[in-house]
Amino acid sequence: MPEKKRKRSGENGERPKKKTATAPSGNVQIELLENKEALGPLLAATPGLSFPKRTTFTPYKHTKILPQGDTTQLLLQSSEHARLDYLAQEERDGSSESHLKDYVGVFDPATNKLQIVPVKRVVVRSTLRSEMDQMREEQAQLEARQNTMAAKRYALAAEFGSKKSRKALEERTLNAIRSGNADDPSAIRNESVAENVLQNMASSTVAMPSKAQHEAAIDSSKPRPTPNLAAEYPGDVYTIDTVVGSELMTMLDVKDWVAASAAGEGVAVSSKYVARRIVKLAQNKQIQKLKVLRFILLCINFNAALVSGSGSKPKKIPFKDKLEALMGDDTPAGCVLAIRRKFAPETGDMPRWNIDNLITHVAAAALIVDDHEVDVNDLREDLKLENKEIRQYYMELGCKVSAPTQTDMTKWKLSKAESTNHFIAKLKLPLSFPKVHGPPRKRG
Repeated sequence: MPEKKRKRSGENGERPKKKTATAPSGNVQIELLENKEALGPLLAATPGLSFPKRTTFTPYKHTKILPQGDTTQLLLQSSEHARLDYLAQEERDGSSESHLKDYVGVFDPATNKLQIVPVKRVVVRSTLRSEMDQMREEQAQLEARQNTMAAKRYALAAEFGSKKSRKALEERTLNAIRSGNADDPSAIRNESVAENVLQNMASSTVAMPSKAQHEAAIDSSKPRPTPNLAAEYPGDVYTIDTVVGSELMTMLDVKDWVAASAAGEGVAVSSKYVARRIVKLAQNKQIQKLKVLRFILLCINFNAALVSGSGSKPKKIPFKDKLEALMGDDTPAGCVLAIRRKFAPETGDMPRWNIDNLITHVAAAALIVDDHEVDVNDLREDLKLENKEIRQYYMELGCKVSAPTQTDMTKWKLSKAESTNHFIAKLKLPLSFPKVHGPPRKRG
């Protein structure tokens, strides 16, 4: 008879008993709790990282106060490892995963209640600890050795040096301003000289602006929409309220464009940039962008209606009736007056600063319509500018302007021959503004 096979024994000599999973009976009550605590609970992701499970993190909280509300960022840090620092923080890179919300649920079988609480998701990264402390210590030791050798050289020169070297050493000692012993009269004299010099320097420079203040003053006076330098996404740098304004957004009407597009009829406008985008935005019911597009058309027509002055004189704004006629019969008089109030001074002239302010607002509005990437060629033709001028306007907004890549040529449907005269302006973070240059140095 064949032998019976023995059953394989478990790791502990006994096979584990199987348990039947039972579903909860009855109705399950779900309760959503508010997580008002900034420091927990948290979900931690460790992509490609293995670290000890008993690592202790120190939590930090940073709150930003923005016009749209307060935002809180979390940061967890650990330096327990001998060579590595661990850092856990929220990563908001604009990807689809960064916009998802995570929840943790706890089920109580006794009460059939499921409690769900929203949690924040952090990503743990590791970095090699900086060796700056060791480098600073080595630098301090090197300076101490150099000072000691210099003192020995000075003593040797004072004792055995030539007449010329002793005289140079004496002049250097007399001109030195340094602190010494309190009982040394020369040290007291030098200390008083140093104190007087520093007081005079402080009194003469107290009213002088710093370099950062000087650059900020020049930057704020530039003719352009005010950028949100604390923005975390490109769409928050120049918003519709900043570029167009709530007053004009309320007055602008695009019902005729939507109706014409629905009926398959064309819309005749004087701007090539606007004409290329009306149908697509109207079919997608993007009313806000359509209003911004109408704002661009009003600004282009207003710029075209200006009368050039003779010589270096500023351009003139036509009288009310003529201006309304040049802006178009379908343009309400209220919108014409609103555009004039927004960009023109009360004198009736349009100086260079005001014209630059008008064009930078048109450029910023185009960034809103085209999702922060604009082919500037159509605007250049509408505003009658050179390539150098339209590129400079976009660089003043913090954009990077370059020739179209192969991907840009495919997106904008440009041939190789057409791309030679086209430039693509892209608004990315961090912003890249032209450097502020101070006054030229005088040659002595």
